Amino acid sequence: MQKKTITILVIITILSACKNNSEVKYERHSSGLEYKIIKKGSSGIKVKQGDVLELILSYQTEDGKVLFNSAESDRKYMRKVPKPTHSGGSFEDGLLLLSLGDSAVFRINGDSFLRYSMLYSKIPKEIGPDDYIIVNIKVLDVIDREEYDEILSDRYHQSEEIEMEILANYLKNANITTKPTESGLYYIEKEKGTGAQAEPGKRVSVHYTLTLIDGQFIETSLDKSPFTFTLGQKKVIPAWEEGICYMKEGGKATIISPSKLAYGKEKIENILPYSTLIFEVELIKVY
Repeated sequence: MQKKTITILVIITILSACKNNSEVKYERHSSGLEYKIIKKGSSGIKVKQGDVLELILSYQTEDGKVLFNSAESDRKYMRKVPKPTHSGGSFEDGLLLLSLGDSAVFRINGDSFLRYSMLYSKIPKEIGPDDYIIVNIKVLDVIDREEYDEILSDRYHQSEEIEMEILANYLKNANITTKPTESGLYYIEKEKGTGAQAEPGKRVSVHYTLTLIDGQFIETSLDKSPFTFTLGQKKVIPAWEEGICYMKEGGKATIISPSKLAYGKEKIENILPYSTLIFEVELIKVY
């Protein structure tokens, strides 16, 4: 309870520091990011690409509507630091400016931040293409990879029940209102295809990018040839057998796969047990 109270007080302090965003004197990073360091930590430990951070994080519209506040959850908010996800000044550019113990405010294009850094499939209607998001952040800890996997396994990957709680929170935070199919799959069409329908027995070629529900990048086919397989032969996970069959050639979609439609309780390389998988898929060809 005491730690929760301290966390909330820190968030209030950060929010108070930027209560009137028009008065914040932002600096501009070479990437284009507008930022303000509110308080410097004394550790001297710089954030690096690939680090896993424990953060206090909230973000809001410029008129003060809070879209997310990690202090509202009893779980630690942890985030791996990837490459910048977009140009023009990204959340990831901001993370790389920080050290352990720092608190800061970023001003980022709202559409880019929500779509690429926070993986929103549907941008809130109040966020226009030229609107900005104010991000308030404090770096509580820098966690090594081994410790991170242990924390994740102990806290978030013990059961399907916990997985479903995390998925529900993700859908809420990402503003996804799509209902699951009977199997539990979430299929979100991004661009309707105009070519041949994918169906069992047909051979298909797809490009895909796979991330975990916490935003961790796993793999992509975009830097190589499309992945080709025959539907209905159980050569891919059930989520793909079902999801690809909703698509036509040329279509693009997000497929959100609970672990029961993927690897279940098994650990597969970087994918821990009871992991929900998020695929961005483009159906290149139906043969």
